[in-house]
Amino acid sequence: MKIITKNRYAYHDYSFDKDYNVGIVLKWHEVKSIKYGHVNIKDAIIRIDNKELRIINMDIPLYEKASIAQIWWYVAKWKRKLLITKKELAKISAMLDKSWNVAIPLEVYLDKRWLVKLKIWIGKLMRKVEKKQILKEKDIKKQMDRDIKSMRS
Repeated sequence: MKIITKNRYAYHDYSFDKDYNVGIVLKWHEVKSIKYGHVNIKDAIIRIDNKELRIINMDIPLYEKASIAQIWWYVAKWKRKLLITKKELAKISAMLDKSWNVAIPLEVYLDKRWLVKLKIWIGKLMRKVEKKQILKEKDIKKQMDRDIKSMRS
């Protein structure tokens, strides 16, 4: 598994419950562009549209060696369909119906067969108070580790 890009902001802004690995419906030039690392999922969100899971605002720029004459209609941030089973779609739909739950793309990667996959997480947006509490707990843990280390030596 080769990770192409990560959504680093998702780790800081959301608390997550469940993750899913899904495929993406792409054109040939989009796959080439992604394999070269030209993809951005920072502003992307995932919605259920007509009983299908779609990713919105995933930026895949045009492949540099593609002919513009062939792909004059290309838009970098259009909706793309995600491939998932009906059972998992029902679970995701039920989780998103709960208040404050959102689906966020976490990373784009290539699996063993070199297929482009997307890891999505479902969770809640954290408030500033919760973020501060988590940072406080991390600082306390670091300080305790330092104290233990200094006592041993």
